[in-house]
Amino acid sequence: MASVKRRADGSWRARYRDLNGREHAQHFSTRRDADNWLDGVRGDMSRGIHVDPRAGKITYEKWSAQYFAGALHKRPTTLARDRTVNEKHFVPAIGNRALTSLTPLDIRRIVEGLAEHLAPATVRTDYGVLRAVLSAAVDADLLTVSPCRGINLPAHVRKDIRFLSADELERLAGEMPEGYRPTVYLAGVLGLRWSEVAGLRVGRIDFARRRLEISETCAEVDGKIVFADVKTRSSRRTLNVPSFVMDMLAEHLARGDAPKQDALVFTAPEGGALRRSTFRTRVFDPAVSRAELDGLTFHGLRHTAVGLLIEAGAHIETIKQRLGHSSIRVTSDVYGSLLPTVDEGVTTALEQRFAKFSRTNRGLEPDAGNGPELS
Repeated sequence: MASVKRRADGSWRARYRDLNGREHAQHFSTRRDADNWLDGVRGDMSRGIHVDPRAGKITYEKWSAQYFAGALHKRPTTLARDRTVNEKHFVPAIGNRALTSLTPLDIRRIVEGLAEHLAPATVRTDYGVLRAVLSAAVDADLLTVSPCRGINLPAHVRKDIRFLSADELERLAGEMPEGYRPTVYLAGVLGLRWSEVAGLRVGRIDFARRRLEISETCAEVDGKIVFADVKTRSSRRTLNVPSFVMDMLAEHLARGDAPKQDALVFTAPEGGALRRSTFRTRVFDPAVSRAELDGLTFHGLRHTAVGLLIEAGAHIETIKQRLGHSSIRVTSDVYGSLLPTVDEGVTTALEQRFAKFSRTNRGLEPDAGNGPELS
């Protein structure tokens, strides 16, 4: 039911009941404005996109708190990071604003502010948090449409990837404390992420078959160590391991008491799981400096593993599977620039396969490369 009535003060009051029976009213200076408003409401209700006007009055800060409290689908590390981004960038900017008051212009200004002091890739990642929060508001019928529309994000400029040679990798390993030397090869040869190295347990190593199962990660969230399943289904993988890496792991585990199957392969000097920040400042960075590989990060070792695989002629699908990428597009986007080296090898192999068809083998002069002469 809907109606428009004139009030004693000369204004017009438009009223309607929503699909849940709740009554809503708004006042206008003219009958035409009141009728137009009701027409819009009727249209929204018929299309199933009507939103309770009072619901959208919740502030961004309150709604984002509700969103993160219910974001059980996020990994602990991802949730902690997204909360931090939200509290640092978005709550100060629009925390006291009602959701329905936010416009694409507001969002555009926020993105522009981020771009002034953050790298393009970081801007895109942080903006993704804001977009997710506001998209969830649409799903919760707090907004009809998200204000994250028509936002131009800074172009992502991929930095040159640094790859170590096999000799450089060995030089770095030689500068690491003995108990952590295998971590260089797990990352630099097998392509394991830091969280996968830190979360590796003894029972996941099959010495008889020379295989290693990646199924758990270890990370630091808000100062606490958190163990979790790997990030995606594709991240759960079993790798065939070169003998020299297996021998290294066996020697490492043999130095102490016989470990239990659920024991971590690598632990902190004082016991317990490794913390990334502590490992970097106390172990990895000093070793990098001694090896004269300044600027190298632990994640850079993962890039090196890919470089070695490509050098060995591995197919891109094999690289995707070994690194645990979610799709081959991720592998291609990050490492596609290296694939011409593989293409050259393929070209050489094709030339050898069809050598009997070459001009020389057919008793002809080598082609100068200018193509057939046209008369």
